[in-house]
Amino acid sequence: MSAQSSRTAWTTALLATAVGAGLLTAAPATALTGSDSADGSYAFTAKLNIGDRTACSGALVDAQWVITAATCFSDGGKPVPAGKPTVKTTVTVGRADLTQATGNVQEAVELVPRPDRDVVMVKLAQRVPESAAKPVKVATKAPVEGEQLQVAGFGRTKTEWVPNKLHASAFTVASTDPASIGLNGSENAVICQGDAGAPALRGTGDSAELVALNIRSWQGGCLGTDENEKRTSALDARLDNLAPWVSTVAFRDAAAAPAVTVAGDDNGDGVADLYTIAGDKTLSVRSGARNGLFGAARQLTGGWGFTQTTAGDFTGDRLADLVATNASGDLFLWTGNSSGIYSASKKLTDGWNFTQTIAGDFTGDGKVDLMARTAGGDLRMWSGNGNGTFGAPRQITGGWDFTQTIAGDFTGDGKVDLMARTAGGDLRMWAGNGNGTFGSARTVTGGWNFTQTVAGDFTGDGKVDLMARTTGGELRMWAGNGNGTFGSATAPGQ
Repeated sequence: MSAQSSRTAWTTALLATAVGAGLLTAAPATALTGSDSADGSYAFTAKLNIGDRTACSGALVDAQWVITAATCFSDGGKPVPAGKPTVKTTVTVGRADLTQATGNVQEAVELVPRPDRDVVMVKLAQRVPESAAKPVKVATKAPVEGEQLQVAGFGRTKTEWVPNKLHASAFTVASTDPASIGLNGSENAVICQGDAGAPALRGTGDSAELVALNIRSWQGGCLGTDENEKRTSALDARLDNLAPWVSTVAFRDAAAAPAVTVAGDDNGDGVADLYTIAGDKTLSVRSGARNGLFGAARQLTGGWGFTQTTAGDFTGDRLADLVATNASGDLFLWTGNSSGIYSASKKLTDGWNFTQTIAGDFTGDGKVDLMARTAGGDLRMWSGNGNGTFGAPRQITGGWDFTQTIAGDFTGDGKVDLMARTAGGDLRMWAGNGNGTFGSARTVTGGWNFTQTVAGDFTGDGKVDLMARTTGGELRMWAGNGNGTFGSATAPGQ
């Protein structure tokens, strides 16, 4: 396992920095290099080959993003610039044994460095399928002294210069500060060259959380290290307090091909989750975490060739279901369950020649209804029966010359309201009366130059928030105050 894989003066410089930080402490007398990991374990761990000079470790934190040490990409100690890597970088994930053909291999296409920490997000050319590797969750709970973490990496061992297998070892948190943690090696644990960016994990298997990643090591006992060096201490960059930044970076989409975003409660925990439909027609969901943070994307299906996708509890089980229409105008329903799996599609109706389809309990009977706009500008509602079927349509209003229609209890009175954007960029709200009728429009804000506006309780405080995408493809959130007003725009999780 390693702080850098190339045999340059980097190691000396990194160790000097670590000493100055005062975080490397005495290690156990015996230091080895951990044990081989079985293929399929720690599948989110990544091996990065950066040109022909450097190899590092890292972790898949989203379907198209890996996180590692920024120093891996540094040229002569210079800060790492954002943008395309200066040398070809190949990233392998889901392959504990590099001699096998499992997992997934991608080229890195973009770097997003963290200015205040030796951390960089690495975007992959394509999404890693879940069959190859599932992203690891970034921890939000701070590490504490005495806590034991597992560190996994592809670096050098005591006997192998360029090992083909992932190794994992137990380390103990020796010290903490806001940006880093000091680690002490256990009896058979040391971090070697090639382990820069190696993830430090709390828990195992699907419950594993990414707490930190390696940036420095004394490398005592590693092949090629002075035999008199016995220290196995290491320094890691903390990630638990960077979780909002990781989430924000992973959410970014190219402005030329932004993902479609839909809000709904996929897992029934009362916090809104986000469904996204990427440009490659992959449908995924990100679970909300009660603080404006979202988990990594979980792929539901590929080839989502549907439009007017809407989420809502149409069957009355407190879990989100999906409705969408195909190119022929057939409206389908997919019912969700507690395991996050959706049923096969059920056709609800044909001739769904409507736009801006939204869901909400507009009539106040506890059953989710549908609302949509006709080509002539009439806004119509179909009352839900609570079993995945709907009544006949009735007209709510004519002249609905608005876009981005959304629904939610923005005023906190238990009645679902409507919100939409005018052609001039004003965001307006119509308070619901709880019986399928609405009050007069009032302007919430002007200059609403955002797209894909969705509503949901993303913060878990019982108040409905807004989420929308900028023209540059980034998501912004406005926390609801529960009275029809909203806070300032923030990136999700901040």
